[in-house]
Parts: sequence; C-alpha cells; structure tokens
Amino acid sequence: MTVELMLVLVPVVASIIGVWVNLNSTVARLKSRVIQLESSQDELKRDIKELLNSVHNIEIMLAKMHAE
Repeated sequence: MTVELMLVLVPVVASIIGVWVNLNSTVARLKSRVIQLESSQDELKRDIKELLNSVHNIEIMLAKMHAE
C-alpha cells in the first residue's frame, strides 16, 4: 500500500513543483516586460517634450520673421 501511495504521490508532487516553477518564470518575464515598457514610455515622454519645445522655438522664429 505504501508503494502504491508513493507511485501516486511522486508524480503529483513533481507536477506541482513543475507548475510552480513555470508560473514563477512567467511572472518574472512579465515583470521585466512591464519595467521595459515603463522605461520606453518615459523615453517617449521625454522625446515628445523635446519635440514640443522645438516646435515652440520654430513658432517663435516664424513670428519674429513675420514681424520684420
């Protein structure tokens, strides 16, 4: 009876450990992806601010040229 119980429990425990390891690796991958996306978003915001400043500078230059 103990041998039969061991034959049943060993694959169950092994599969539970396998699922746990798989879930942990998936969570780690998703966390790294979120960090990467947040970093990309910050970079995009910085680029948009720089573009907006450049557009304002062009508008000022055009206004000065038109005033002359």
